[in-house]
Amino acid sequence: MMKGGLAQVARSLKVTEISSKIFGNSFNPTGARTGNYILRQNFRGEHMVRYYPSQLERDLIKVPRLSRLVGEKMYDPEEIDRLNVNDKRKARGKGAPKKGEGKRATLAKKKKNSGHQGRFGNEFFRFEITSNGHLQYANNSNYRRDSIIRKQLTLSPALLNEIKRIIADSEIMHESDKKWPKRDDNGRQQLEITMGGKSINFEAARIGSLVDIQGTDDPEGLRVLYYLVQDFKCLILSLISLHFKIKPIA
Repeated sequence: MMKGGLAQVARSLKVTEISSKIFGNSFNPTGARTGNYILRQNFRGEHMVRYYPSQLERDLIKVPRLSRLVGEKMYDPEEIDRLNVNDKRKARGKGAPKKGEGKRATLAKKKKNSGHQGRFGNEFFRFEITSNGHLQYANNSNYRRDSIIRKQLTLSPALLNEIKRIIADSEIMHESDKKWPKRDDNGRQQLEITMGGKSINFEAARIGSLVDIQGTDDPEGLRVLYYLVQDFKCLILSLISLHFKIKPIA
């Protein structure tokens, strides 16, 4: 058994020696101290400076710079082959598109023109309250991998009367949207109310904050619309959060 173990060790050492010769590694079976650790250290001082090519050597690598240095027109075969391949691809309609006309740029334009881009994708927030107290809520988002969230509720007569009071106190029925900014790429804000035999249908550009209405032709009317919509949002989102296990996104 002892002889067999020694033979196995000898074979292992022989394999290690042959492997070291093949891969250029050092063979040190006794573990003697050598100077290899010095050779493995990073270059320092003049050695590091000599490691990188000079500016002249870098110029000689590139054909255009070499042409300027020599004073004669020189050609790079690889560059000529590359240009020929590109010309053939363009002839087949497969060349590189112009800047701003690629697939990614076209997709960005479509998204920009299709609506508001929020945290969870292309979103819209919509709610509808009928005269008999039915509330329909819809939110188009990617929240929890849903393409759209739809919920329905039935409001009590007391809550319905409170909503009518909020509308009456806001005096939105006396406003007009003729001077309001029109919808744009950022989205729109629409409000339709029918109450007391009178109906309105307002549409304006998306209002993110009160700063957006400064400098418009009718800031007072837009301020009334903004506060009324915010009151409705708070009320609707509170009802949805109270009755369903979701977190609505405004």
